[in-house]
Amino acid sequence: LIVTEEFMNERGIDLVVHGFANDADAERQSEFFEIPIQMGKFQRIQYYEGLSTTDIIGKIRAEPNSEDAPHNTTESTTPVNSHPQWFGAAIAAATDNSATIPTDPVPFTLRQVMEPHIRKATSRRDLALHAIRQATGSSTFDKVLSQFKSSGLMEGDFTFDPDTYPLRDALLRSMGLPEDTDLSRLHENSGRKDKALYTLTTQPAIFQNSFDKFVLDVCAPHFASLFDCEEIYYQAFPCIRMVQPDEFSIGPHADVAYGHHPCSVNYYLPLTPIGGASALFLESRPGSEDWHPIMGDYGTLVKHFAGAICAHWTTENKTDQTHVSLDFRLIAGPMFHELVCGRSHSGGQRDVYREKEGYYSVCRREKHTQNGSVWRRDGSLLVPDARVGFPWTVRNWDKILQKSSEG
Repeated sequence: LIVTEEFMNERGIDLVVHGFANDADAERQSEFFEIPIQMGKFQRIQYYEGLSTTDIIGKIRAEPNSEDAPHNTTESTTPVNSHPQWFGAAIAAATDNSATIPTDPVPFTLRQVMEPHIRKATSRRDLALHAIRQATGSSTFDKVLSQFKSSGLMEGDFTFDPDTYPLRDALLRSMGLPEDTDLSRLHENSGRKDKALYTLTTQPAIFQNSFDKFVLDVCAPHFASLFDCEEIYYQAFPCIRMVQPDEFSIGPHADVAYGHHPCSVNYYLPLTPIGGASALFLESRPGSEDWHPIMGDYGTLVKHFAGAICAHWTTENKTDQTHVSLDFRLIAGPMFHELVCGRSHSGGQRDVYREKEGYYSVCRREKHTQNGSVWRRDGSLLVPDARVGFPWTVRNWDKILQKSSEG
């Protein structure tokens, strides 16, 4: 099938996506997608080896009611999840649903399970970075990435005073929960998570004001101490990760593969005790694969790492506590502007975070002779949208809340 402009217009298609097995496969199939590529409505995604349309057709034909089904079929005794394809389920199976994940070192058998997922993630990262390098120009790209990697922004941590910056209390108020709520036990009340997140979407400013002050007073000065700059772009509203026991967050990835700026620095702040199978695991440098967990508790840790280029992952939460954390990104002003979105090149991803306003706020350093420097935000607080992720992606809260109440 050659995808034509007429075909797309008739069916209201705004974006065509396809996963090629490799560059040679992309070249062979280029004529099929030439039109959407020229229209800027094509996106190459990672090829998934775990399932294919051929496999799906084969399964349909094997169904007892299928005309192509063999007459002497027998029921398989292999458990459905004996070879799980999802990363979280695969790790849980390999560790016998353990609440701890061994990483020092990673056992050989566990590394074998992780390997295909890691390879897919690193391939997507490399393709995305190569596309940005092509779009930006090799000399500028190499200079900026070299500056970034040689800074202290790659990985580190610090603490803060939760009495001065009561982020958790502010979040609880925005979620309509009492300030003595133990978020790590949220799962013990069915449906409470969804109700709390819905309430947050109706009154985010209570928390956002506290968060914004924390970024300007704490994170921006910390960032500038590691990479001297006068302007910083920062995520206007953080991602909120709330992962109950047996829930799964996200598998191996580097954020550049989702369109994020290569020099964005992730700041990660736990609101509940985090460790073991509820932790986030990361590598210290791109490709090092020296997996180590972020462990800590509220007020004892703020972790920063180069999440756009360093792979990181979570697995199924096999602990008995709900994991709640915040994460958000900061980018040095000069770097923000110097690198160009690579979406128009093979393997490139659309940077929806920079293409229109609303995701990043910008702050600038103002110098005062007596009180040192302060960071001031340009403009007012920005309203969070779907680019922040869940719960801002929900379109029908009635359906979700009804399902929660029935559960």
